[in-house]
Amino acid sequence: MKTIEQFEGMIESLPKLLGRLESGPAMSRDDLGDVPKRGIYAFYEKGEPIYVGRSSNMRARLMSHGRRSSDHHSATFAFLLAVKDAKKQGIDTSASRDELQQNPDFEPIYLSSKIRVSQMKIRAVEVEDAIGQTVFEVYAALALKTPHNTFENH
Repeated sequence: MKTIEQFEGMIESLPKLLGRLESGPAMSRDDLGDVPKRGIYAFYEKGEPIYVGRSSNMRARLMSHGRRSSDHHSATFAFLLAVKDAKKQGIDTSASRDELQQNPDFEPIYLSSKIRVSQMKIRAVEVEDAIGQTVFEVYAALALKTPHNTFENH
């Protein structure tokens, strides 16, 4: 169990960790180089950070975000993008995630979003501790002003 002193130390380290994330190499999904095993990642589109996530198996997680066969459990960011695009097209998105994924009008939009995500650049930083990942994910999303992190339950 973490102590409040450890948590306060974690908070103090956040700006430096953010600097490491932002200055890290922009990788493509096809060449993840030395991506850390555990930590925080940010998707970039047109040079701008748009989504922050975390994982304890980063390489597999990053691959699943843009895999054409991934479902809404593993390609959550693409699913979020697809819902926004579907709403713009007048498609009712009030159904459950499972039902929406099966909707023939939604399906091509979702596929397009997975392709879009697979073409984004990614930066990542190692964060071993699960609590540290949780805290830094929120901090990074707020600091980077990523438009697609809502932290709403689904």
